[in-house]
Amino acid sequence: MDHRNFCRKLCQECRFLYRRIATAYNLPADPGVSITGFPFLTQVVTGNYQQIDVTADQVQADGATLHDLNVHLTGVHATISQLLDSSSSTVTADRAAGSALVGWATVDQRLPHGFRIAPDGKNLKVSGKVSYRGLEVPVTGSVALGVSGSGITVTPENVSLPGGISLPVSAVSQLRFAVPLGNLPLHLHLTSVQVTPDGLRIGAAARNVQFVRS
Repeated sequence: MDHRNFCRKLCQECRFLYRRIATAYNLPADPGVSITGFPFLTQVVTGNYQQIDVTADQVQADGATLHDLNVHLTGVHATISQLLDSSSSTVTADRAAGSALVGWATVDQRLPHGFRIAPDGKNLKVSGKVSYRGLEVPVTGSVALGVSGSGITVTPENVSLPGGISLPVSAVSQLRFAVPLGNLPLHLHLTSVQVTPDGLRIGAAARNVQFVRS
């Protein structure tokens, strides 16, 4: 194979990195995938790519819709022989870090019936009715966010009756719920969550991510 044909073949096979990432882990068929770093051909020859960026407008995870997915894969290893060989092989990335937006519609699906939730700066405020001492009474307050291996956790705090009378946490236990996100794309694990006007912005990370060529 002469130099020109080799380069053409190599560039075609390098698209494997795009295709594999595009089709793995329930990503859409046409995410944005770009190889960064300079020079590109040197990265191809050495088989070590500084960074590959993956973006997608919308993906699914555990039945939840994630928007504005951005993932940075660093230390991607794919030798020329792996790219040119049509047999199965594994391409790896040392690290992955990313973020995505969980819209309010997804959070609302997990709320107890009759409750509403809304951003209040960096916090979340909640309102609705609870059964307290045999009566249905309106309550307002805030909830705390956390992360676990299975998703975003929501815990009530500072919930009160009209007039500012605080309720015990046991009285509003139904406001303790989770948004499942244990099966994120690209083997990512949830690491953080913060409130934004458009929804909950999650951060996620992973090590030793593998892409098996089929």
